[in-house]
Amino acid sequence: MKVAISVTKAGEGAGLEMRFGRCPYFTVYNSETKEYEWFENAGIKAASGAGTGAAQALLDRGVEVVVSGQYGPKAAQVLGAANIKMLLGSPDLPVAEVIAKWQANELKEYAIQKF
Repeated sequence: MKVAISVTKAGEGAGLEMRFGRCPYFTVYNSETKEYEWFENAGIKAASGAGTGAAQALLDRGVEVVVSGQYGPKAAQVLGAANIKMLLGSPDLPVAEVIAKWQANELKEYAIQKF
């Protein structure tokens, strides 16, 4: 299973970034191979549509779960429509701890707000 995490930077020492669409980087953890892929979030510089662009980049990588601090409504709509599970994490939580909490089922699921 592939799990994407919005992170503050690439590589060791990265922590969870609270913003999904405007996070500087993402990491994708493959639970089968135990490998990480790090990549810059191209949407961070977008005038609009950062969340939907970030969501599409993760869909293109075959992600099934996303962990972030918060999700914008449009990004949540794209992820939800693709049946991607959205989980919430704490600010600056190290990536290894995010993965450990995910594996222990200790992360709260994001609920899409319906008005």
